[in-house]
Amino acid sequence: MNLLKELQRRNVIRMAGLYLVGAWLVTQVAATLLPVFEAPGWVMKALVGLLAIGFFAALVFSWVFELTADGLKRDGDVEVTQSIAPQTARRMDRMLLVVMALALGYFAVDKFVLVPGRVAGPSATASAVADAPTVVVPTPAAANPKSIAVLAFTDFSPAGDQGWFADGLADEILNTLARTPDLQVSARTSSFRYKGSKLTVPEIAGELRVAHVLEGSVRSTPQRIRVTAQLIRAADGFQVWSQDYDRDPADMIEIQEDLARQIAIAMQTSMDPQALADMAEVGTRSVEAYQRFIRGRAALISGSREDYAKSYLLFEEARSLDPGFAAAHGLAAVYWLEQMRTVSIRANFADCEAVDCPGAFAERIDLAIRHAKSPVDRSAYRAQKAIHDLRWREAIVLLEEVTAQRPGDANAQTQLMDMAARISDKALMRRTLDAIWEPAQGRVDLASVHIDFAHRAGDYPRAGQEAMALAQIWQDSPRILYQAHRVLLWAGRVADAAGILTRWQALDEDESGGSSMLPPARQACAEGRRVEVETALARLTQDQRSQRWHLLMLLGRTDEAAVALQALERAGNVSALSGFLLFPHFDPTPFPSLMALLAREKVERPPPVPLPFACPPVDAAP
Repeated sequence: MNLLKELQRRNVIRMAGLYLVGAWLVTQVAATLLPVFEAPGWVMKALVGLLAIGFFAALVFSWVFELTADGLKRDGDVEVTQSIAPQTARRMDRMLLVVMALALGYFAVDKFVLVPGRVAGPSATASAVADAPTVVVPTPAAANPKSIAVLAFTDFSPAGDQGWFADGLADEILNTLARTPDLQVSARTSSFRYKGSKLTVPEIAGELRVAHVLEGSVRSTPQRIRVTAQLIRAADGFQVWSQDYDRDPADMIEIQEDLARQIAIAMQTSMDPQALADMAEVGTRSVEAYQRFIRGRAALISGSREDYAKSYLLFEEARSLDPGFAAAHGLAAVYWLEQMRTVSIRANFADCEAVDCPGAFAERIDLAIRHAKSPVDRSAYRAQKAIHDLRWREAIVLLEEVTAQRPGDANAQTQLMDMAARISDKALMRRTLDAIWEPAQGRVDLASVHIDFAHRAGDYPRAGQEAMALAQIWQDSPRILYQAHRVLLWAGRVADAAGILTRWQALDEDESGGSSMLPPARQACAEGRRVEVETALARLTQDQRSQRWHLLMLLGRTDEAAVALQALERAGNVSALSGFLLFPHFDPTPFPSLMALLAREKVERPPPVPLPFACPPVDAAP
């Protein structure tokens, strides 16, 4: 009891309260301002550490010393008659009230002004687009607490020549986190477009509708590699986790694995430590193979045809350096798969009439299956092989296994929807569409999956509503706008489609796989301008089979459209023919090989759906 009275007399308790409230206010202001100035993670840690040390120093100081009229003196040297401790106590009480008022004011401003501004994205009005209760677009404030965007890492290397490592490392961390079932990870195409952006982390998070952002940098020399990463909470800009690695270049594999594991832990996932370790495992212990692999991943990010060819050579080197590197085998296999897709923008690097493309694919995908590092990876590779071999029912079973474990895997979701469309399973398409609808509003890759298949599920009005909502969110994505235009025409919303077409054309980009002529042709037919489509058709060569088929179907020349694809039937290219099953207006009956495949897979194909936006007949066209 005497100790308590003495603490009160010496104003130690008042000093503790005043210091704690003041320190809280300082840390909150610092958490807001430091990210604006791009301060490294250690600055906040150092500030908190200094404040903690200062707390104990302030308590000791207030116990030992007393402020008198003659200045500071040791408490034991002050006579009772000379003590002004009561007056000091009153001044400290007033100071405490002022600091508490400032703290409460900051708390109110932060909660009701700053936080809503941080998380608000440009698409807050998207919910007003849907005109039926079946389509509800969540507001940006509804960001999943376990959502994250991985930004492209910055290259701070002296020579500025490690961009491939910065991009590849960030991409691999993103892909690793995307395997975590209860994490929602923004797509690379969404998050990497902020490379070099002047926007603050909270602003980026608001646009991407995520609760956390991971940013980092690399500084690499032949002797040392330094990687810095920090996980930032978007709501207040506070660093949840940060880490610096200063290692030998031979440790780059361990750096990536530890980064992914620690970030997943910081995000409080439901995975146990062993599962996290398995998830983060790169799949090779060869630093040389790993370097080739992430160089290849970095080349893929650019999206150019030239870099795509380079990426394949790098994957080939990686799998040669480590024959057990499943991911390298898998991506090398995808290259050969693309060569067999005649309408792919990544085809035509190899002549499949002169080269055994199916054999090259089979060799690499079999090695990927054999060396897969987890059962779910093995299922994903097996599904790819089943799709190529036209074993659709088996592929669907495998893909459902993958998407159950990895709901954010856009590639697996795309393949699942593709298979569902080919076997005309609209119920499966609708379930998958519903499952990815909410995350699609924060991930452009899932939005692309959703909008690409929405009309194929058969509910055209609903598909049109969803297309408008996603087009409002992803206004700068040519791919989303391309797909939204088609869906809106299927829904009979010709005027809305015209607006989307204008926006798509203004971007002056072609991400549509060489089909840039199709949106204007579709709109022309929908508006009755048949001559424009006839003119576009006349410019096509006989080898442009896919484009010719689309335009002939628009013009109502269905017999000629079937003839345009007969070369695929004669060549036995059932795989290419089966791709046209994705279009509701395609009729498979003129193609015996395709009909045999549908019979084998027990597919009851519904009758072709007439194009609602087809050109008017010749005698009716203006």
